[in-house]
Amino acid sequence: MGYEEIRLFQRLLEEAKIHRERIEEARKCLAEDPDSIPCSDQMIYRFSKLQDTMGRKLFRALLHAVGDWESTMTMIDILNRMDKLRLIEPDKWREIRDIRNEIAHNYDDDPEVTKNILSNIEKALPILDHFMTGIEKFATQKGLL
Repeated sequence: MGYEEIRLFQRLLEEAKIHRERIEEARKCLAEDPDSIPCSDQMIYRFSKLQDTMGRKLFRALLHAVGDWESTMTMIDILNRMDKLRLIEPDKWREIRDIRNEIAHNYDDDPEVTKNILSNIEKALPILDHFMTGIEKFATQKGLL
């Protein structure tokens, strides 16, 4: 566990927190104006960025930082290792990834599609928050924060 690995993990955790904060700002905006396209776009964009940051970067950086990384690990291996550490539930993570894939493939200016995606994001946020809290607690226990 080297300084560079720990620093990368810390930076990525902060990046994830910023995405999460921006999602909250978008939620407040949508509470005031449910038809706001900029607010909808912000929430959808930040959710996609949060999922991507966590899945493609943060999980790997955490495993590197605690010395639990192998260069041959696939995404399934990473999810299983994160599950073994009790930091995520792979099935729940796949549901979150599926929402992001729905955004990537189906999001446009159709109000019904947008409404469905925003509803799915709302359902996923408590799960993401639970994962983030667990990761932060684990990182603190390991002396990474």
